[in-house]
Amino acid sequence: MKNIINTLRNHYWKKWIRKHKCKVAGGIAALHKRSTLTLEEGAQLGHVIVESKKLEIGAHTYIRSDCVLSAVSSIGRFCSIGTGCFIGQQKSSHPSDWLSSHPFQYTNTGLSFDPEVADITIGHDVWIGHSAMILEGVKVGTGAIIATRAVVAHDVPPYAVVAGVPAKVVKYRHPPEVIEELINSKWWELDLAALQALPLNDPQSALPLLAAMNKEQPTNYKQIQITRKNCRVLNSAA
Repeated sequence: MKNIINTLRNHYWKKWIRKHKCKVAGGIAALHKRSTLTLEEGAQLGHVIVESKKLEIGAHTYIRSDCVLSAVSSIGRFCSIGTGCFIGQQKSSHPSDWLSSHPFQYTNTGLSFDPEVADITIGHDVWIGHSAMILEGVKVGTGAIIATRAVVAHDVPPYAVVAGVPAKVVKYRHPPEVIEELINSKWWELDLAALQALPLNDPQSALPLLAAMNKEQPTNYKQIQITRKNCRVLNSAA
């Protein structure tokens, strides 16, 4: 009976989330019991596992299925995250300087093992390829690309393309002056329809237009907050 009730609750909240222009394919059951997930309009999550205590995901970001969101506190707008990624892998989830690395030492004993975990932050417009892994404490800059199956142990600069194990910068998406202008434009704060009217395949032509648009008010995206208990609408956010 309890399983039936939980299934019905999950179905109800999945529909509620869709009504508010977001998607969480696994519903509230995808969240750890102590997790709080905040989504902006247009955020789309496949069948993922959310372990973060507090996680905010920006507008129009999508995350494919079979991903684990562990030690990560924020993912920006317009991010594209492929299938099977692990974001927030802990570096020291087992003791390496004890007699053993096995949990038997602090399970039902007088000892405790509680390592500090530093959350990942991910900027806007970040593309993360299939099965990539990002270790805890890493900062991924806006515009970065993380290649398929890369293992990221160090911060990724804005608009850098990184690949390999461990991941290293192989190139940058644009010249330094264009990167600086893109970051200063804060285009991810602008209206989607207005952005789609720009020559998006030619950043250098779009940048002067973005500079003019930058005087406009940022788009306010509505936010919803999701926990295992319920969901609610938050105030609009800039």
